Amino acid sequence: MTKRPESAEGAGLLQLATSGRGSANDEQWRVILDEGWLHDFYKECGREATLAYTTLNQMKNWAMVVAAAVLSGLPFGGKSSEYPTPIMFAGVVIVYMFVLRFFVRAILCYINLIRWNVLQSDCVELKLVRVTIRPGATAEPEEQKFLRDLQNYYFEWLSPLSRSNQLFQNLKLGFYLLFGLTLFFLIWGATALWGHYVVRGLVIFAMLNTLLEAYDFFTSKYFDDVAANERRKARRKNSRVFPIPRSRGIFFLLWALNIAVSSIVALWPALKQALEYIF
Repeated sequence: MTKRPESAEGAGLLQLATSGRGSANDEQWRVILDEGWLHDFYKECGREATLAYTTLNQMKNWAMVVAAAVLSGLPFGGKSSEYPTPIMFAGVVIVYMFVLRFFVRAILCYINLIRWNVLQSDCVELKLVRVTIRPGATAEPEEQKFLRDLQNYYFEWLSPLSRSNQLFQNLKLGFYLLFGLTLFFLIWGATALWGHYVVRGLVIFAMLNTLLEAYDFFTSKYFDDVAANERRKARRKNSRVFPIPRSRGIFFLLWALNIAVSSIVALWPALKQALEYIF
């Protein structure tokens, strides 16, 4: 048994008791891990890890299907020699948008996979075997590590990985190939058709949507690790995402603004003529 850490307050899944020795002022909180709950939690970690792995594969597979369905027709289709055309370029932009969205969703799935793997590993260390400590590292009591990880990755719903690891590890899953192919045709089409206002609007839409996804990735707590969460608390901008997540309406407002700006750019010749006619 270990002393009850302050971070475990409100954890209804843990039984709390006092030492019962000395005066009331000397009483200390202690944590007693319930064996039945720990057994069920270990099994639930396995189920959740399997679900996260399955969903991760679905995100990656859907991204590949969408990219293959469109991009394979550009170099090998019956009209491949005509690329780029505005219609073909619009298809490439749509593929890029889907690949980017699937990539962000895959990051969330990957975070969940690592989260449940870490918690299940903590259960194994607590009850069966201790992982070998690296040279120079300090040992941490099994119960203390389990309670700390439970607080961070379950109650706080933080990521075990930093944002840089989230990006690089998911790119290595195969998304770097999808982004490379998509951006090749995107840059080629944009360079060749820049004089077309619809193409300019599509390029602006793709760029602003990328910035919007990046803004959400770097500011949303869903991608925070422990260090990022501490910095958020220092700025007094902390908010809970477990058990009920909170949607940020600013994302949809910025997305609507993106559509408006892109539409104005794409339709600028017609809008300019209409404005000259009115005024």
